[in-house]
Amino acid sequence: MKKKLLLFTLMLTACSHPNNQHFIERGRSETGQPALHAIQDMQLRELMDRMDSLMQERFMTETELDSERRKYAQRIAKTAQGLSKTVDAIIAKMPALPLSPTEQTTFLALANKLYEQTLHLNEQASQNQIDAIDDSLHQINTTCASCHSLFRKTGGKKK
Repeated sequence: MKKKLLLFTLMLTACSHPNNQHFIERGRSETGQPALHAIQDMQLRELMDRMDSLMQERFMTETELDSERRKYAQRIAKTAQGLSKTVDAIIAKMPALPLSPTEQTTFLALANKLYEQTLHLNEQASQNQIDAIDDSLHQINTTCASCHSLFRKTGGKKK
């Protein structure tokens, strides 16, 4: 593995060396169009550049991976906070909805459950508990789907 990585690094160094640029310029035919080997060299250079970027992604250090995870978790925490505010707005609209007392109780129970789930998600993300986030997102989706199936109206009729 180390030999392959060393060989790959040497190939990248050779292909990106500034002296190789004259090869492409000299590879033009008298028509001014690139010769076939020059075109292939440009394609090879593009492929090598792409491989280099993939290698950089693949071999991120643990510190770099942790940094990316923290950024991801921070975005989730911020979104969870926004979702909590949205739940507050949904609860505030409830009195204006044409719901029976039983429906109001169910609606509030689901809204409060969603609110608690968003707080929990925010806490998990803020504490960088990445592995727990997927389950929390699934629970939130389930709560949303339950409420939507009970209370969203289509064509003036309940689903």
